[in-house]
Amino acid sequence: MTKVLFLLSAVVMVVAGFFSYQNRDSFINTRKGRIDTVAKLKEEMRKVAEVNTEITGVRDKIAGVTTEVSTATEKLNLAKVNLKRAESDAERYGKDVEEKQNKIGDYKKQITNLPPGVTLETMNEDVNKLKQAIADSEGQVTKIQEQVAAKDGEVKKTQAKLEGVIEKIESRKKLFDRNSLSATIVAVNNDWGFVVIDGGENKGITADAKLLVTRGQETIGRLNIIGVDNNKTVANIDQKSVRPGTSVAPGDRVILETLFQ
Repeated sequence: MTKVLFLLSAVVMVVAGFFSYQNRDSFINTRKGRIDTVAKLKEEMRKVAEVNTEITGVRDKIAGVTTEVSTATEKLNLAKVNLKRAESDAERYGKDVEEKQNKIGDYKKQITNLPPGVTLETMNEDVNKLKQAIADSEGQVTKIQEQVAAKDGEVKKTQAKLEGVIEKIESRKKLFDRNSLSATIVAVNNDWGFVVIDGGENKGITADAKLLVTRGQETIGRLNIIGVDNNKTVANIDQKSVRPGTSVAPGDRVILETLFQ
């Protein structure tokens, strides 16, 4: 059995070798064909790459040319604007030149129509005299202005003094008006040392006011305000200020200390 298998294997190997030998040329030719096809494909791909490179270069050139055209167009438009502006300026300058020439012609006519005996030379002398007179007048005006400024300063000082005097008069008048509103002591508490006055805010008395007690033409003492309402004031008697041998009593007059001052 083993020999039979061995013989079968040998036969198979021989048959396979025969067919392999018989198909070798076909396999070699097929392989060569594939190699040639790959080579051709690579060559075609290389050509395509070159074409793509050329297309890219052409596109870049087109973009550059487009940019140059755009720049040139902008320059052309700017040149047109400048040309139009220059034409407008030239037209305006031409009108100015024409106006100036007309004025020159008028001046020439005026010069030729000068009165007898008057020439440009005498006109220059007259103009110089006028200039000198103007300069002298300006000098006098400057001196007068300085004098006026000095007088203005004196007037301002006098006015300031006058305003100060008026302010003092008004201030004294206000004090007098306030002190003219005198009040009277209606009650005295000697045990506690305070008084009640028949006037308050209605008579110009305020919490920080300084009060004097008077009897006839004499000042008896001072009061220190405790409280003020509309028509009544309560104040402590400043015992140190009371004249010896006297005492504050109902009926005594109360005035603001500013009147005494």
